Amino acid sequence: MSKWLDELQSELKSTVKLIDETIKRTDTDVVEAEIASGQFVENAESIIDTCNLVLDKANEVKPRLRILHHLACSGGSLVTKCFSAMPNTFILSEVHPHSYRHLAPEKATFLPSDIATLAYQARFPDATNLAKKIFKLSVKETHRHVVERGGALILRDHSHSDYCVGESYTAKSTIVDLLKEEFDIVSLVTVRNPIDCYASLQSNSWLHFSPQTFDEYCNRVLAFLSQFRKNQIIKYESFTKSPDRVMKKMCGVLKIEFHDSFKELFDQFKVTGDSGRTGETISSRPRREIAPSLKAEIKRSKNFKLLCRKYGFSPAI
Repeated sequence: MSKWLDELQSELKSTVKLIDETIKRTDTDVVEAEIASGQFVENAESIIDTCNLVLDKANEVKPRLRILHHLACSGGSLVTKCFSAMPNTFILSEVHPHSYRHLAPEKATFLPSDIATLAYQARFPDATNLAKKIFKLSVKETHRHVVERGGALILRDHSHSDYCVGESYTAKSTIVDLLKEEFDIVSLVTVRNPIDCYASLQSNSWLHFSPQTFDEYCNRVLAFLSQFRKNQIIKYESFTKSPDRVMKKMCGVLKIEFHDSFKELFDQFKVTGDSGRTGETISSRPRREIAPSLKAEIKRSKNFKLLCRKYGFSPAI
């Protein structure tokens, strides 16, 4: 930006000097000749072009949008509460432009302010595309609203909808793909050992993908993590062992102001998806009992072995 401002300043100085010299002249024939030659016009056009370039450059600076990604049953609700406890930080929890698993299949759900879902329930044509447009406009307006009041907005991505529902999964986060043209996206990912996640999914009857095997789940975790750099990925286990150190690191990734009072405040915040074992302290929890059939699946899973090698998960059962 400074380069363009320097060029603009140089153009302005040059033109002001030219005008000043012309005013001092008494030979009107010379002045008329310079006007006729187009010298003034060329300088004026140059200034306008430079101003337009500066404005274009300024418009290229996108507003920052922070997004928190994690899969279901991976400790994401606890992490989200801790971010909510940071100064002037506000979170939209579990967002997705067109996820409808929460709807009752036999009747319409009362959602008076959710235009996209109401359109879907009313069987609008191309309702998914409409939902994307509404979602983008809503995020832009919400971001502006929060920033104008001195706050920082975080979107908590409902990654489960992208990677753990149905027979296929997306190549990348739907909301990142939808918002990347409008915002400078800053992503943070929290992950938990797939053994613990899968066991919890089983317990909650949340195996929404097909086939419902442990190896297939690990395949989807690999696809989910592949879109992010390793310095964007934080292990849930590391967080529960060293909350202050890891929370400070996570705030650094998302460029959020850190305050160590979060450990006393986080439990005051309510977020969606809070399905795990709740408590007022941040600590590691014992693993759920693993059935012999699942232990056998874990031992023969090629995708789990790949996750352990690539991301350092513990293979111990």
